Amino acid sequence: MAGKKKEEKQVVEVEYKIPMHCNGCERTVAKAIYKIKGVEKFITDMANDRVVIEGKIDPEKVLKKLKKMGKRIELVVEDKNNAEEEEAAMEEENIKQDIETWLVQCFGDGEVHLMFNEENANACSIM
Repeated sequence: MAGKKKEEKQVVEVEYKIPMHCNGCERTVAKAIYKIKGVEKFITDMANDRVVIEGKIDPEKVLKKLKKMGKRIELVVEDKNNAEEEEAAMEEENIKQDIETWLVQCFGDGEVHLMFNEENANACSIM
């Protein structure tokens, strides 16, 4: 005991791709994950064949234990910085599309230029 120190593991969130075709498959996967030491919580997504596990675990050891079920399992690796950049770009694109949709719905395709035109007195009710 004097010279042995256990390495303190950090809480990690890992995503696995596991084919699940029915509720029985999902229950089997859930039971296997439940038995793994260090798992704090997990989410199974049967529609997308994904499982997200959170806890003080080693992703590779969990992968080996899950492979014993006989299913083809893959560790999904995502670059957090890349994912955040893509999310920000998608949000910016959605905002642009929302503005364009609003303009077309409110003013039609060709009527935007008449919005603040001096020749059309009824175009702007703010003035």
